[in-house]
Amino acid sequence: MKYTLTPLKHLAFAACILISFQSHAFDSDSAEKQANSSIEELYHRLSNMPNSSMPDRIDWVSSQFLGVQYILGSLGEGPKARYDQYPQYRVDAFDCDTYVNTVVSLAVANSLASFQRCIKSIRYKNGTVSYLQRNHFTGLDWNQNNQRNGILKDITLTIKDQNNQPVAKIADAIINKPNWYAYKTVQTIRLVNTDKVKEEERLMELKKKGAQLETLSEEVPYIPFTALFSEKNKPNMYLFAQIPNGAIIEIVRPNWELSPKIGTALNISHLGFAIRNKGQLFFRQASSEYGKVVDVPLIEYLEKAINSPTIKGINVQIVVPTQPLTDCKLPV
Repeated sequence: MKYTLTPLKHLAFAACILISFQSHAFDSDSAEKQANSSIEELYHRLSNMPNSSMPDRIDWVSSQFLGVQYILGSLGEGPKARYDQYPQYRVDAFDCDTYVNTVVSLAVANSLASFQRCIKSIRYKNGTVSYLQRNHFTGLDWNQNNQRNGILKDITLTIKDQNNQPVAKIADAIINKPNWYAYKTVQTIRLVNTDKVKEEERLMELKKKGAQLETLSEEVPYIPFTALFSEKNKPNMYLFAQIPNGAIIEIVRPNWELSPKIGTALNISHLGFAIRNKGQLFFRQASSEYGKVVDVPLIEYLEKAINSPTIKGINVQIVVPTQPLTDCKLPV
């Protein structure tokens, strides 16, 4: 496989998480049915690799979507949803969040039926399919809920320097969910066969429910650029070597102040997979810059962010199950 890296304009590490998207009509039923066919074929092919490790499954599954188009806000709660009737799952388009959710769900499942359970369990708190239960905030919701579920483990604090000392720092942010909902526009409401009046009614209803949620503090450990690169921007290969194949890399912007735009601060703006191929470490991501799922060398990707005023490092998560799960639950 040949890898190419084109220049990233204006440090285009744009957040693919929690940013507004344009609403338009979409056939969710058709997208899910098309996905079902593709997923069944994917599992048929995976059955020929019965002894593959979980990192190998993540590598292989994620590679099947290289080149697939990038669409921000590609998923919702399905055709019967109250607020967002985009499909619960699809494989013809991703943003960074939905790409990682889909790949992890496919990797830890072993059939279409178990994938359908996993995507709910991984994408929603307690597996409850609802806009308000969706894991919107990567650090506060997605990471923590999936760590409790036994799907993810944060290994950032275990990465140490050559003196066996941890190098991680902690990013702190106040996640103001009520204010985030208050900033929502009618573009959030994506319904089929509706009118503007109903959309506005649903928006007001959603804002009212969101106003009842808690404002919480989020802490995210991260490996800072000051550890990953020397003063002359030379990569610290001792640290990069500790990032496992198939790990989830999250781009950390400590206390990224977006309140004037979306109503809250954030710590994490982007995520993808660490993939090792022929001795090189790549970042496999659904990229808004490239408009599709791509592989880019991770070190080169991060080098372009060293002088960013907001991007300060990376968080590293691993997928815990070593074998596929039948019902997306770890054995007791």
